[in-house]
Amino acid sequence: MNTPEVVQEILAHHGIKGMRWGVRRKATVGAQEVIVSDTRRKVKTSGGEGHPAHSDAVRARTSGQVAKKSGTKALSNEELKAFNERLNLEQNFKRLRYHDKPLAHKVVLRILGQAGQQTAQNAANDVAAQQVKKAMVKAAIIAA
Repeated sequence: MNTPEVVQEILAHHGIKGMRWGVRRKATVGAQEVIVSDTRRKVKTSGGEGHPAHSDAVRARTSGQVAKKSGTKALSNEELKAFNERLNLEQNFKRLRYHDKPLAHKVVLRILGQAGQQTAQNAANDVAAQQVKKAMVKAAIIAA
């Protein structure tokens, strides 16, 4: 075996050629690609479990990409209204699906939420204590 063949054999199992470290490939099952006519960029969206994304979801994703690149002024009133409505529907759906989660999942979410609030409160208290201490030292220097 000469050197290039050895190198190819060693490197053959190290992922996909051209793939970057730490970047995962997205699942392409049921993926749809849409070309936005204004920017000529591809917008990818997909449905779940092999179902293709609905045309409403594709339209909303396209409007979101246009708004992200060019601002909301690039969208018509109808496009902006449809995009806003779609996002609100998705958020409401996620909120409603919270009640369908198993009890253990809900408990973990609640505990993590409480721990995050407690950590933020402790950090705020530490900063406030430092500021009070600094103000008291300053007042003591002025009084002396």
